[in-house]
Amino acid sequence: MTLKNFNLFGKSKNQNSKSEFEKIKVFKSLPKEQWKPAYNELNKIIGTNLKEYGFKKKGRKHYRLTNDLLEIIDVDNRGSWTGAQDDMEIRIGLVPYCWEGLTNEYYLVGSKKIEEIDTSIRKHFRISQEYLILADYLSERIINNILPFFDKYNSTKKIVSQSNIFPYQISHLSNNYNNHFLILFSEIKQRKINKSIEIIDKLIEVGTLAKNELEINKWTEIKTLLKNKDWEATDIMLTENEGRELAKLKIKPVANKT
Repeated sequence: MTLKNFNLFGKSKNQNSKSEFEKIKVFKSLPKEQWKPAYNELNKIIGTNLKEYGFKKKGRKHYRLTNDLLEIIDVDNRGSWTGAQDDMEIRIGLVPYCWEGLTNEYYLVGSKKIEEIDTSIRKHFRISQEYLILADYLSERIINNILPFFDKYNSTKKIVSQSNIFPYQISHLSNNYNNHFLILFSEIKQRKINKSIEIIDKLIEVGTLAKNELEINKWTEIKTLLKNKDWEATDIMLTENEGRELAKLKIKPVANKT
């Protein structure tokens, strides 16, 4: 069951009319043992609907490579230490894949909940008997409202020019959903060091407190390159990292998009 079958985006559809999902007043619960199969089917439908827009589904996440950023939609139903749950949270991320491990961060780099972008969307997503209708509703809202957001910020060049959209606090980097990594590597890719050194100094401080020599050394190395404005060596390092990260994800570079 996909959006193509239901023509939810048809040109004749009134954009202001309520969707089938929004008309539901009472949702019918599913037995706990059906939560995971229903979630898997729901996310599979979303993946099918996003495929024609260049996204590749891997696990619970949907990836698209545009310019020098990975655009990620994370349909998260991992539950917690208490066990399975029927709630879902959907976040987007804009990930500079030029540094090892950024695609594996617990919180996506450049992370935002989709309701921060699409403020009219229903705020709570629950796996119920209506999960197929929910899959189409989420696909519609993602395609109509989230993909245009990606188009506005789909390169490190655009991020640098509009960095206020992804705020962070230098004193509490871990509480800002990794926006600092997006700003840091967007600047480096664009050969700018407006905020980069300050961020790196804080990362070195964090590594020092944790007595993590590996972290200290890698941030010190790139800080030295930036201070010396050795852009050739910096570009070589980032390009090598990009190749390794794309190989891990099995995602191929595509034609750049403006």
